[in-house]
Amino acid sequence: MKRRSAIGIIVSGVSGAGLLAAKFVPDYMKGLFGGQQSGKTQASAASSAPNPITLENALPGTTEWMIPAERSATVQIQAYAGARSVAPGQPLTFYVSTQEAGTPYAITIYRLGWYQGAGGRLVTSIKNLVGQAQGYFNEVTFELIKSPSAHTDPATHLVEARWQPSHTLTIPADWTTGVYLAKFTDAHGMQTYTSFTVRGNPTAPYVLVTPDTTYAAYNNWGGHSLYASNSKEQVPAAKVSFDRPSTQNQGSDQVLSYQANAIRWFERQGYDLTYLSNIDMHANGALLLRHQAYISLGHDEYWTMGMRNAVENARDQGKGLAFLEANAAYWQVRLEPNSAGVANRSVVCYKVLTAQDDLHRDPLYNVNNQLVTTQWRDALLGRPENAMIGVMYSNYNNNQQGSAWHVAPQVQTALFKGTGLAAGQQYNYGLVGHEWDKVFDNGHTPSTLKILGSSPTVSIDGKTDLSHTTYYVAPSGSMVFATGSIFWTSALDSYRYSISPWKNEAQAVPEIQNLMGNVMDALITHH
Repeated sequence: MKRRSAIGIIVSGVSGAGLLAAKFVPDYMKGLFGGQQSGKTQASAASSAPNPITLENALPGTTEWMIPAERSATVQIQAYAGARSVAPGQPLTFYVSTQEAGTPYAITIYRLGWYQGAGGRLVTSIKNLVGQAQGYFNEVTFELIKSPSAHTDPATHLVEARWQPSHTLTIPADWTTGVYLAKFTDAHGMQTYTSFTVRGNPTAPYVLVTPDTTYAAYNNWGGHSLYASNSKEQVPAAKVSFDRPSTQNQGSDQVLSYQANAIRWFERQGYDLTYLSNIDMHANGALLLRHQAYISLGHDEYWTMGMRNAVENARDQGKGLAFLEANAAYWQVRLEPNSAGVANRSVVCYKVLTAQDDLHRDPLYNVNNQLVTTQWRDALLGRPENAMIGVMYSNYNNNQQGSAWHVAPQVQTALFKGTGLAAGQQYNYGLVGHEWDKVFDNGHTPSTLKILGSSPTVSIDGKTDLSHTTYYVAPSGSMVFATGSIFWTSALDSYRYSISPWKNEAQAVPEIQNLMGNVMDALITHH
């Protein structure tokens, strides 16, 4: 959500802290829920019988998955994968280009997890590969170099690399569901990543869903992302492709900057998990109904109608929901095939708004208005995010490294039991981060919404604002939890992405780890 325009449109939903206190602070003396209590604790997260995640994390890990800053490739080697998620037994094709033809390279693939603090496990090495010079993108000059196969649509600025396949791997049957990094190392030691998800463990209580459409939105390989700020000549694309390397975080998309802390914590606790891409959720929303709780993992800003319907249906069927960062489900997008006809390889978002009277830029306007790529809160769609999440995006500030997270005044809730958190406490660990959500008085806030944290912050335009951490209980009996801040999960684990501007932030917060443990129990409890 960074570098957002039209700030005035999206910060006007609440008339002040007094309204929040009057309308949404709960009757705490009635306890957390009106129904059955979980009776579980964080210590009981791992079943007495080992699950695939605990068995996996008992294996030896390594820190070799990390790319040192001095070994980070820019133009020397670039790569992408032919699918965002795969199941064991399925093929996954990698597309690789070295700057010079014939340059030897290797692929090492790591699964991310806890692994006694190492954070990753080497699952395979593929050596003695010979590089093809298929072109590369120079991020400094915004130029595609020696890329004869690349395709750019002048109307939408969609860029596809269209490289020839370099290596196809059949995913072994014993690979555990999770987030994986493929690391590509050339003969000179220069390295880059691509990320993908392995499915499996299909009836696990918890399903963690990766926000792949948001990865594509921010990726400017070839010259254009969905943002003017990192697009050539400040011209954003209306369509972006998965068929290209990522320029984010050494090619890893946003995995290391926004997801690694949560992944490490969940797996350290031994929760029985499965992982999906949000592309899987779009293609088959019924997948969520196999699980007891859905968890939005990472910066989850761009959603299709299928994704939104699937998550709301899961909630209405009694499944718990958790949104671990701010700014989720802000834009509606559509998915289209790539130029070769492969489904769901292009993300479409014209970013039109009723308030700006530019809806006509989307070809579906007045054809199928429910699929127009505008904000979910736009009057054309009429489905503001807080109707699902409880809170919704308020504002940002790229110049701050995060405000303190504050426990709401006078809060008393069973979710705080045994955590060490107390009303009015604050934690100066940058947990609000550069984007945040809050309660909006727009007629769509769930009537049972409770505020757990209320954190003062300052927006990019210098105005004071609030970040709210909340939960509510839906009519189905499911609980919906939202952190309301983009760096809240950095309290769960001490890992910091080594080349991130926030790498020197403070360590994990035990009290918030305890709170998340209680939330995890509550997510799979009928209330």
